Amino acid sequence: MSNTPKLRFPEFKGEWEEKKLSDFMTRLTRKNSNNESSRALTISSVDGLIDQGEFFKKQIASKDTSGYYLLKKGDFAYNKSYSVGYDYGSIKRLDRYENGVVSTLYICMSLTSDTNSNYLTHYFDSMKWNKSVSEISAEGARNHGLLNIPTESFFQTKHFLAPTLAEQQKIADFLSNVDSIITAETKILNTLQKKKKALMQKLFTQQLRFKSDDGTDFPGWEEKKLGECVISISSGKNKQKDSAGNYPVYGSMGIIGYSEQYVYNKDCILVARVGANAGTLHIAKGKYDVSDNTLIIELNENELLSFYYYLLVNINLNKLNYGTGQPLVTSGMLKNIDIQIPCKAEQQKIADCLSSIDSLIQTQQKVVTTWQQRKKALLQQMFI
Repeated sequence: MSNTPKLRFPEFKGEWEEKKLSDFMTRLTRKNSNNESSRALTISSVDGLIDQGEFFKKQIASKDTSGYYLLKKGDFAYNKSYSVGYDYGSIKRLDRYENGVVSTLYICMSLTSDTNSNYLTHYFDSMKWNKSVSEISAEGARNHGLLNIPTESFFQTKHFLAPTLAEQQKIADFLSNVDSIITAETKILNTLQKKKKALMQKLFTQQLRFKSDDGTDFPGWEEKKLGECVISISSGKNKQKDSAGNYPVYGSMGIIGYSEQYVYNKDCILVARVGANAGTLHIAKGKYDVSDNTLIIELNENELLSFYYYLLVNINLNKLNYGTGQPLVTSGMLKNIDIQIPCKAEQQKIADCLSSIDSLIQTQQKVVTTWQQRKKALLQQMFI
């Protein structure tokens, strides 16, 4: 078997080198003894090493962080926690801040040899190192989401690296350019989403009003309870979420499977009823089934589905959910929501306006997703 990647710049030849992690990384156990940094970090598989307050919207670390490891910009850390798509955790470099502290559960490292640091950030993102780590991870030995990986063995894991700094630099530059494109396209997406949010706020507080086609003002909005505008708000009936078939089964995260039979045959608004996604909204059309952790809002026949969907999105039901255990949204709570309703013609204009910006958002989301998929494919082909 040749130790060369599937995709390689043509000017570079020769086998890639197998190295132990300890050949190019050394362990860091530097403590925050003098409280040099008060910024507690966490590792996100997507965002890398990031301030806990920014990521969790609250501080998770202890108030006294003097016993934590102190990282400086350019240092690496390995989070042994597994998550969806990251079975063996994540290795990330500190890029956002000059320093920060992490839990001693992390394995911290610094670069020691003539290896390009930017190249390594992309290599660790490729997950090609997972195979070597999997060989030292005790099967089934997990404690609160942490993999049982001995530190000494971790530094003995094998890795294939490009043999010259020139090739490493070219790979790093190429993939960093792809990252720059993804960042730029994501920024456009975020801007569109913010514009939509601001527009919805103005529309549903009536700071911004449409006029009729003949230029006259629409009548004032009518105050109602949501329950006055619906036939029913009830929970779903499906129990067999994974059965194979032709009809979509909706759950709290959208379509979660397909069924050979359907229960509903009317366009409705779906609301996640329980769990972390409680309050999340979807529109279901045609023939479908719904899981029992989802509420179905069936509107009166003369009501405009798309308008009510945007109205409820603007209310942000995620903030209204309650429960002593898991977050919970009930049909009674939804029926008692106070809403203001414009005439049908203005409802249509509002829905059309928001649908048009949604189309732009969906198109831009596809652009971002396409580039992310390209990056993922490149990582698999450009590393061993």
